Amino acid sequence: MNISVKGKTIVITGASRGIGKFLAYKFAKEQANVIVNFKNSTDAANNFIKELNSFNKNCIAIQADVSDQTDVKKLRDKVIKRFGSIDTLINNAGVSTANPIPIMKIEEWEEVIDTNLKSVFLTSRIFGIEMIKKQRGKIINISSLLGQTGKESLSNYSASKAGVIGFTKSMAKEMAKFNICVNAICPGFIATDLNKCTKEMKSSKENIQKMEELANFIIYLSSDYCNHINGQIFNVDSRIT
Repeated sequence: MNISVKGKTIVITGASRGIGKFLAYKFAKEQANVIVNFKNSTDAANNFIKELNSFNKNCIAIQADVSDQTDVKKLRDKVIKRFGSIDTLINNAGVSTANPIPIMKIEEWEEVIDTNLKSVFLTSRIFGIEMIKKQRGKIINISSLLGQTGKESLSNYSASKAGVIGFTKSMAKEMAKFNICVNAICPGFIATDLNKCTKEMKSSKENIQKMEELANFIIYLSSDYCNHINGQIFNVDSRIT
């Protein structure tokens, strides 16, 4: 079975580091057209694109705050101008701040909800319109197991990821008639800059293995072997809970 995403246009939000960066690298290796979205890390994103362009010239970096509607529209316009259409949107951008609810600042709540959930609504709606025009497309939302289980001191993060799950199921029902598939991934624990200070840090080898498995699964979902899987929440985790 030859799983190929060669020539497909893939937009990955929050892709200058962490899971998003790893996904961008893997898609670039598969010769997809990769858009590395980033918000603030300009130097990191530009250096990463130079690395990707060494083996795939169809990779670009576009700065945009995906929690801002104007920025998302500009992101869309640049993608369409360069590649003509979009095949897969991967909503990966995310932040996390930890505090118990009684002392959590409203700013901590709003930043996490805006980045992790509002952004998914904005990008899915704006890029979804382009997919409707083509009567095809895929949206893959990166959620979290914590969106299902919750975690102390992470009510904002858990709520945002639970919201992503509900949003995914609802949008999938709306978009099915346009031949657009909307699914969500809940990875197991993967150490990134987002959570590097937590006690759950794993070995580097184990971490890479988990990243590889996650990327392989998302590439499979983005390929033409998965054109009718819709509205699913996939727990990509080796643990039995």
